[in-house]
Amino acid sequence: MMNLDVAKFDPIGVILAVSAGLIFLAGYFYFFNHWLAARRQLPLARVQFERMDGAAFEEFVAALLTQRGYQVRRVGKAGDLGVDLIAEKGKWRFAVQVKRQANPVSRHAVSDAVAGKAHYHCNAAMVVTNNLFTRGARDLAKSNDCKLVDKNALTDWLME
Repeated sequence: MMNLDVAKFDPIGVILAVSAGLIFLAGYFYFFNHWLAARRQLPLARVQFERMDGAAFEEFVAALLTQRGYQVRRVGKAGDLGVDLIAEKGKWRFAVQVKRQANPVSRHAVSDAVAGKAHYHCNAAMVVTNNLFTRGARDLAKSNDCKLVDKNALTDWLME
């Protein structure tokens, strides 16, 4: 008769196997996230914002808003009180400030959009940029219910 020993538990082997699995998963998610980030930037790279002037970027944003179902009217000109576009959809009427900038957009753009909202009889404000927003801009927008659309949101719009 054979003497069958109960299989012995090897804690070091289990620890090594679990560690190897976790390292694999960490590497997978790291490269997957980089791939997603690169994929998200492709639509923006095709648009080439650096070649657009302010008026061309306003037209680009107006076209994107139109594709998203908004009725858009351009009002941007000298003395426009910081509002470049009026975008209407359903019960919403947005006073839109469009900023094509090389640096993050400051709170002044948010101030302009919020201030122009009443003048144009809008019930909401929006600032759209090809860049990001400063902390001050994000804080002011949050306290005034101003929608911020940065380059990441523009990418989402382009990918839709």
